[in-house]
Amino acid sequence: MIIAEQGFTYAAIPPETAIAVRPALGQLVAGILTAVKAENPIYAEVLSGPEGMGIRLGIEQAVKSFLEAIERGERPAGETAEAWQRLGEAEFQAGRSLETLRAAWRTGTRAAWRGAAELGAAAGVPTPIVIALAEAIFVYTDELGTDVVEGYLRIQSDEAGERERRRRRLASLLLETVAGAHDPEAIARAAELARWPVPHALALLVFAGDTPGALTRRLDLDVLAGADRDGAWIVIPDPDGPGRRAGLGRAAAGTVCALGPTVTPHDAHRSLRWARLALALIGGGAIPSEHPTRVADHLETVIVRQDDELAAALAARALAPLEALAKTERERLLETLAAWLAHQRHTPGIAAELHVHPQTVRYRVAKLRELFGDTLGSPDGRFELELALRARQAPDE
Repeated sequence: MIIAEQGFTYAAIPPETAIAVRPALGQLVAGILTAVKAENPIYAEVLSGPEGMGIRLGIEQAVKSFLEAIERGERPAGETAEAWQRLGEAEFQAGRSLETLRAAWRTGTRAAWRGAAELGAAAGVPTPIVIALAEAIFVYTDELGTDVVEGYLRIQSDEAGERERRRRRLASLLLETVAGAHDPEAIARAAELARWPVPHALALLVFAGDTPGALTRRLDLDVLAGADRDGAWIVIPDPDGPGRRAGLGRAAAGTVCALGPTVTPHDAHRSLRWARLALALIGGGAIPSEHPTRVADHLETVIVRQDDELAAALAARALAPLEALAKTERERLLETLAAWLAHQRHTPGIAAELHVHPQTVRYRVAKLRELFGDTLGSPDGRFELELALRARQAPDE
């Protein structure tokens, strides 16, 4: 901040003003501390303990530098900037919020102005000079406050970067797939450094895209997030806990994503692998996008479609009797076969699902019996047909 740009110079205040205030330095500092404690309960305890001594000394030094600047007619020396930046760092490390710090700073500034104005008026300082003194105080405290906030944000950024690095390290340990590489003790140490307690159960959420940032911010959870060459992922702790399903649904609304099965930390890499398989199946139309799609709700399809070549071979063999039909008739009979299997051959239920007359269902089922023969009457045959329908590529592929 350049004071000249604000139309103010310390030379505008006679040195006698500082001389009038200096004898009451202790009184002025005490007034500032009293006001801060009264208006900011968080700092009442801080300023009454050992931490308070350092803050008091800092305020005393700031007031002395301010008065000396007035006596010289120059702006205060800048060598105290680092000290105030360290104060900002200390406030962050103590766990106090930036808004709480700013509120206390505003209180201190008002108290400094009131105290200086009262001392100046008592010493007979003319009103225009008292006004100039007020402007000088606000300019000076604004400069110091900028230093404090800079220190706070600097350490906050450093801490955030370090925490993110530690969390990436923890995630890499959790997702390690090398046989025998899962080291519970190493994971526990990494989790402590990352400030992320390893849950008893977790699941991996994956989605299209290379950054998990937006979705992570919408989650009301402390999660691990990252990405590798196969895409982005988020480690969800205790995914079956109270309210988690609804919370995930809100956060993932409109996002194509898949949630792997709930596993122990030891099997985190398996949840990731299954979630990615499900995400690929969503893209291929084999399972629906449910924001998120849960692998646990589609295990049969995911299992059958783990190997697309084998799935295609199964579908081709089991559904071969339909291949000679025209596409429209083939799709109609496939739809009827799926409903027939799902409703356990209950004609009214099949008709209701397909929105056709029961007689139409009977006609189509007769056609299926003609094509598939004894397969429809055999439990093994029906099981194979169910697998084939799940393994079959989507109609538009």
